[in-house]
Amino acid sequence: MSPKHLRAAACTIVVSLAVGGSAVAAQAADTTISVSPRVLIAAPDASPVDFPGVSKVRKGKPLPRGWVVVRRDVRIRRGGEPAFAALRMTCPAHRTWRSGASSGEIGASVLDRNPRADKRSVLVMATFPAREISAGETAAGSVLALCR
Repeated sequence: MSPKHLRAAACTIVVSLAVGGSAVAAQAADTTISVSPRVLIAAPDASPVDFPGVSKVRKGKPLPRGWVVVRRDVRIRRGGEPAFAALRMTCPAHRTWRSGASSGEIGASVLDRNPRADKRSVLVMATFPAREISAGETAAGSVLALCR
């Protein structure tokens, strides 16, 4: 092989490695999501947040008798593309769902089409602010359900 052809072959190999290397570098890690088991908070413990639509339960104040908060901690480590968690918030036996909230960097949206107050559980989407959390960073917080 002539020096001219050898140089062209070497350039082709270098360009191929550079393009292949940048393609591998462009692939970010997967998004990982962890959700803790439910934790129950009951009277006389303090409410961790205000719950929309329920004036009896206020952040930092003792829960009224008969009310229970179900908390699940959520951590989302963002990968190359954002992904969110769908989870079921289930009240203890003989209790029904009344309201929901979230805390920390985690937001929550009720996915059930008809979230009635007589349901024991609801399906919830846990999200994070994708514009503020970059790849490799972690968003953490809690999803909460108020039950009575």
